[in-house]
Amino acid sequence: MTKQKKKNGVTKVISLKKVLANRANAKKSTGPVTFKGKSKVAGNAITHGLSAEKHVIVGESLEEFKIFKDSMFQIYEPEGAYEEEIFIKIVDLKWRLRRVSSIETGIFGNEILEFDADSYKAKSSDKIISSDFTEEHQKTVKKNQSLIGVAFTRDSNAGSSLLKLNTMEGRLISRCQIFEDQYWKIKKKNKKGVKK
Repeated sequence: MTKQKKKNGVTKVISLKKVLANRANAKKSTGPVTFKGKSKVAGNAITHGLSAEKHVIVGESLEEFKIFKDSMFQIYEPEGAYEEEIFIKIVDLKWRLRRVSSIETGIFGNEILEFDADSYKAKSSDKIISSDFTEEHQKTVKKNQSLIGVAFTRDSNAGSSLLKLNTMEGRLISRCQIFEDQYWKIKKKNKKGVKK
């Protein structure tokens, strides 16, 4: 007795002996059975779902993402496909939240550099004229503070990148909170089910 298999339009004949051997081998390869083996493959779905290529952008550290992901895994300890999916979403959102401060720093830095590059413009501390604000006070105004203020003003008058970034951060925090609430409810429900 033989079995036929089509591959790329070509019919291939498989012997009964081969079919029986394949079935016997399939029964042997049902995955790890020992605790050590099971724990070794426990994070496979998470590893594939949280590959650095999907989450790390140019300028970010692959190693830092791996450390972050591993530390999050230690906190959440997801079990089962559903918990893993929610966990992946939480890690993604939290990693993106970490990026917000870098973006904000970049926006301010860019605005400051552009302002400093315009040599024909008076420095902001030179523009402050008031009888209450003496020359001695002007010396105490730190250039960095002035430039950050100028950068904020320039951004506000232009594209409002900081406002958009702040809005994005708020949405990420809200989404993360929704997924965390959902995760801990499922975790609690699963623990109750195990005790029974």
